Amino acid sequence: MKKITIIFSVLFIISACATNVADDVMVGDDGEDARYRAQLAATPMLDYEKTVLSLDPVLSVASISAIAEDEEGNLYILQRGAESAPVIVADPDGNVLRTFGEGLFTRPHAIRIDDDGAVWTVDSTTSIVRKFSPQGQLLMTIDVGDLFDPGRESCASSDIAFAANGNVYISDGYCNSRILQYSSSGERLMLWGIAGDGPGEFDLPHAISMSPAGDVYVADRENGRVQWFDQNGIFLGEWDYGGRILSMDFTAEGELFIGAEPKGAPPMQEASLIKLNPETGQMLGRIPGFAHALNVAQDGTLLAGSLSGEITLYRPGAR
Repeated sequence: MKKITIIFSVLFIISACATNVADDVMVGDDGEDARYRAQLAATPMLDYEKTVLSLDPVLSVASISAIAEDEEGNLYILQRGAESAPVIVADPDGNVLRTFGEGLFTRPHAIRIDDDGAVWTVDSTTSIVRKFSPQGQLLMTIDVGDLFDPGRESCASSDIAFAANGNVYISDGYCNSRILQYSSSGERLMLWGIAGDGPGEFDLPHAISMSPAGDVYVADRENGRVQWFDQNGIFLGEWDYGGRILSMDFTAEGELFIGAEPKGAPPMQEASLIKLNPETGQMLGRIPGFAHALNVAQDGTLLAGSLSGEITLYRPGAR
């Protein structure tokens, strides 16, 4: 996909977002929404059904940022409400098994589970990445540091991905616009990326995912594109869509899904979950729905961070 850039003067008006969308979501078409909407309109609907999981016992949850699944099908729900623990673990039917993380988070942002079953979380205010056992025992802490503005609510790291050799990749998306690589023991190995819109540059790398081939894919949110790199940060390519690309994940079979929305629409109102051709980046199918963060379950269910109190799951029908 080629991007034609038209340079013109624009008056940016930054307005306050809805109270349940506090992730520094900026509203305002940058001239690329029409291109994004045209691609989306030409994309067929996918056969998925949205369901909202109820917890038993009922717990008060708010602003669910991300959901992950372990090998047993249990869900790890990362939420920001003050009345319950940040991490809630429930079985597929919603029965609460345990909770953990009390007192550890300022702003829970991402949750992923590695191939060994360890649970990793990212805090987008403190830039602290934590590794837990499935039972909630804290195993390791990575303090990314280099906080650009410690007083800002979201001005730090955003997501995490894992290489087959155990190395950890962190998108330090808010403010720093870079990707960091750590060893499995938490030693920083390298980093790459600066603010901008050129190859290997970012305007809020919001999500990161490892492809089955071992390449590092990044949702370059405000640039409206997906970029990918080898594990040493060498730029390999990009797909430019316009709009805003918030979230992404690969299935075990190599299918790629993203969460996206136009910039000019009210946040969450025109959002879509989109299946991409992992070879060409073509939009293959779409589902109406919002995904601040995205993990794909073993059965193909899309686990979407709703930034609300709804535990939203998108279950595949006939595929």
